[in-house]
Amino acid sequence: MVRPVTNDNIGLKVLRKAPAETAQVIDIVAIHGIGAHPYDTWYMNVGTGESPRWVNWLEEGDMLPAVALNARIMRYGYQSQWFGEGVVRQNALTVARRLLLALGRERKDNILRPLLFIAHFFGGLIGLKYDSEWPGMFISTTGLVFFGTPFRGAEGMSQMEMLEAARREYDMNEVQPEVLKILQPGNEFLQEVVDQFLRTRRQPNETQVACFYELKSSNIGKIVGRQDRIRFVVTEHSGCLDLSSAIRKFLSHRTTFT
Repeated sequence: MVRPVTNDNIGLKVLRKAPAETAQVIDIVAIHGIGAHPYDTWYMNVGTGESPRWVNWLEEGDMLPAVALNARIMRYGYQSQWFGEGVVRQNALTVARRLLLALGRERKDNILRPLLFIAHFFGGLIGLKYDSEWPGMFISTTGLVFFGTPFRGAEGMSQMEMLEAARREYDMNEVQPEVLKILQPGNEFLQEVVDQFLRTRRQPNETQVACFYELKSSNIGKIVGRQDRIRFVVTEHSGCLDLSSAIRKFLSHRTTFT
């Protein structure tokens, strides 16, 4: 069960400022997925099962900051709980707009500073959603890193299976299925978001894109209930955009949720 998300967790947070002597600063923004905590998504255990040591790889000194020396690192948090206590109605368009508004305020004095997005699962669909309304954002985006983003739907995760599992555990008013619809293969809005993004790739700013797809199955049943349901949630077909000179794919030796 995901721990509750508070108001302090929501919005754009600077995790690490760029060093003062940096000549060319870049902005890195991390976006989490649905049913996830804005901070916990980015933590990993670098210890053992018996003696765990959890660190946030976005801000741990020998992790992302060590390879992005000139970066200001931020993460964007939003209410994403679709079942249980604290459930909210949410959709990708609303979250994307709020993210872009927050970024616009944060970057108002440096609107053309290079920008790189790191997105997990549903967060990747949010990261795709920018257009001509945000010209500075588009032209300055130099990189997009997608971890398990279901561009063609979560092929291994049946929406009905997830809803049935959630409804066995929670009351009807504690389950909000709307956010899951965009994850269904063939969803028209999902297709339009991806198609619109791919059309922007034909414009002069050819952002470099990295798509990571999972090699391990996930126990999606345990996410919302107590019954085991093992599935490959984001397959290679779903988790990778069509390859080009600017789009590459990579293996991820992790599950969708770990």
